[in-house]
Amino acid sequence: MKIGCNWSTALKFLLEKDVVKVDYIKSGAYGTFNEQFLTMRLMRPILLHGLGYFEHTGMKNIEIIDFNLANRLLKNCNSPHYGLHLSIKNSEMYPGMTDENIYEHMCKQIQIFKKNIGVPLLLENTPDTQVDRVVFDHYPYIKPEQFKRLFIENDVSFLLDLTHAKITAQFHGWNVYDYIRELPLSFVKEIHINGSGYDKDGFPKDTHQAMETEDYNLLEWVLNYTSPDIVTLEYNGIEEESDDEVICSLKKQLIEIQNICNPTR
Repeated sequence: MKIGCNWSTALKFLLEKDVVKVDYIKSGAYGTFNEQFLTMRLMRPILLHGLGYFEHTGMKNIEIIDFNLANRLLKNCNSPHYGLHLSIKNSEMYPGMTDENIYEHMCKQIQIFKKNIGVPLLLENTPDTQVDRVVFDHYPYIKPEQFKRLFIENDVSFLLDLTHAKITAQFHGWNVYDYIRELPLSFVKEIHINGSGYDKDGFPKDTHQAMETEDYNLLEWVLNYTSPDIVTLEYNGIEEESDDEVICSLKKQLIEIQNICNPTR
């Protein structure tokens, strides 16, 4: 099983010291991507995670996507697949739009991505929490049967974000393991993992903090039901942590993930 990790100065330091085993560097093509590309690519292949936050299955203005650029980057990155967030914003919905209408709209957009992207397409579950509803304007499209239907009808695979699934279940008061077990796990090709926390009002939030025991246990458990090609850590450090603390924490997490995913490696 391959291991991926978000690009950061801490990851760069650890790779230069050759003290962690990482097969892919994960990055989206925005922010400082262009400036950092050569440095990243000389170290590892890059898991390209989209051109920007505007990309998702429910988007209306799909014509703004430069698929020629996306395919050129995929080739230059040597990325094995392309991840797309499975979501729709309330502002993208018309009055009276039903879940069936959403499904039809998403299928149309997914097929456009599939037709224009030269690698397999993966759909990533997005969380449903107070933050996601208010700040990101996400409409809750989180039911396991909705996911499964999209994957089957569009012949695409699942990028399972464990933290997104975990905080969704917590927000709704569901058992985390029961909710995840109902997801279409046989379609999983990549897993995203990291720790999570809470916002100022006490609602679950994807803080991308360090993994804790419950997160390692969840990963170990879900691997009994999935066969991902890649498991990717999305830890970036949090504001209260010093650079040295982030480096130390990242190293510890990557070693533990490696031990879980490849116990004899």
